[in-house]
Parts: sequence; C-alpha cells; structure tokens
Amino acid sequence: MPASGEEPSLEDLLAQVALGHEQAFDRVYDLPAGPVFGLARRVVRDRAQAEEVAQEVLAVVWRTASRYDRTRGSALSWVMTMAHRRSVDRVRSAQASAGRVAAGRPSA
Repeated sequence: MPASGEEPSLEDLLAQVALGHEQAFDRVYDLPAGPVFGLARRVVRDRAQAEEVAQEVLAVVWRTASRYDRTRGSALSWVMTMAHRRSVDRVRSAQASAGRVAAGRPSA
C-alpha cells in the first residue's frame, strides 16, 4: 500500500478491485484508459473500433483483476498485453469477415 498522501499504484488498485472495491476500479479505469485506447487506435486504425476494444479490455480487467500476478510484471504491462491481443483479434476478425464477403459468402 502507498505511504500516506501518495496515490496507490495500479498494482495496489488491482488488488483492491480483486476484492470487489468498485471505487478502486474508477482509478483502475482512469489510469490505463488513455494508453489502452492509444494502442487499440494504432492497431485497429478506426476510432469507433478502438473505443470498443478499450471498453472491452477494461471490462475484462474488472472481471479478472484477481488473476493479475505482480511477480510476472507490471500491472500496466498486463493490461496493455490484453489490449494488444484484443486489438489484433479485432483486426483478424474484420479481415476474415471481409474475406468471406469478397468470396461471396455471408459473414458470420
């Protein structure tokens, strides 16, 4: 936990979220939201899609905060890895859908 007067770290906040503290999630949401959106925007290249990816990632952070293991890396790295994977999945899904349309098959 942080010293008196210091902001809690993302790692500490995730530990609180894992215990169900909704107020901690407000800060968890605020801290990585910009970097998550920026990464998603660079990968998917569409603002609306990037916003969706960012929302999905932050929802996953809320649901899976207890899985974060600080011995394996920083909390921001954990969140950004999820953001990158989700962004790449979104691009692949769009490419597969475009491929089906180009081949004359209906999209799923």
